[in-house]
Amino acid sequence: MGINPSAVRVFLQESVEQSFEGRLLTLGKQDVFVTAGDLGGIFSEFDRSVNVPKDIPVISPKPDFAAGNFITDEYLFSALGFHESRSMDASEYENADHIFDLNQPKTPEELCDSWDVIFDGGTIEHVFHLPNVFANIHRMLKVGGRIIHIAPSSNHIDHGMYMFSPTLFWDYYHANNYDVKVCEVFCYRSESIYEGKWVVSDYVPGALTRVSLGGLDDGIYGVIFIASKKEGSTCDVIPQQGLYSDIKWKGREPDADMLGHDPKFKGKGLGLKVKRII
Repeated sequence: MGINPSAVRVFLQESVEQSFEGRLLTLGKQDVFVTAGDLGGIFSEFDRSVNVPKDIPVISPKPDFAAGNFITDEYLFSALGFHESRSMDASEYENADHIFDLNQPKTPEELCDSWDVIFDGGTIEHVFHLPNVFANIHRMLKVGGRIIHIAPSSNHIDHGMYMFSPTLFWDYYHANNYDVKVCEVFCYRSESIYEGKWVVSDYVPGALTRVSLGGLDDGIYGVIFIASKKEGSTCDVIPQQGLYSDIKWKGREPDADMLGHDPKFKGKGLGLKVKRII
């Protein structure tokens, strides 16, 4: 798992809408591919400065990352406003703070209703039992807490057990009465997932119909999804795919306002309007 400059911008954009504070849990121990100088530059894009307590370690203890002057996850999350950040993993391999396998059906009591934000920065694709993953996330979040997924989509073959369509997140969290704040798809502008910016577009069910069967190019794609847990949110409602339940079965058409309007579109790229480049 890793956080590159584009992922930092995702956090900062979300903090513009609602500032971060309290407790953060990361699913998996997160490496950060950002230097302190990089971080200051990214924060300045949002008219913010980096303010971190002096007792927070700056440089990663991993030799390869220290050689690149990459910062610690703790330093990043403190700069974003969290008072506490902890990690969770299925093994002790990377010295996570909490050891718990998200495949398991019973969430440890000490983790329940404990976190203001949970960040999945490329973890759940490695976990087989996705219903248990979502249920565990739900139980661990506080009411009012946010889940942030940055997940792999097209061209991540064998990176994990899954590559995700954005409709998975849209359908599950809508069906379970979460407040969906962001649902986006993005393409890496570089062949390296740790370098280069992301081209980001909004997503709703049906928006990608014309590229859904072999229509994409050879780019590397991912999903950005953010939702808030409400008082009435659940975790056990089984969703139907939104393309059918919200559109085809109701005789509706996909939201044309989100689609690109190039008449020469031949299936290269997403065919969606570019929202931003981060």
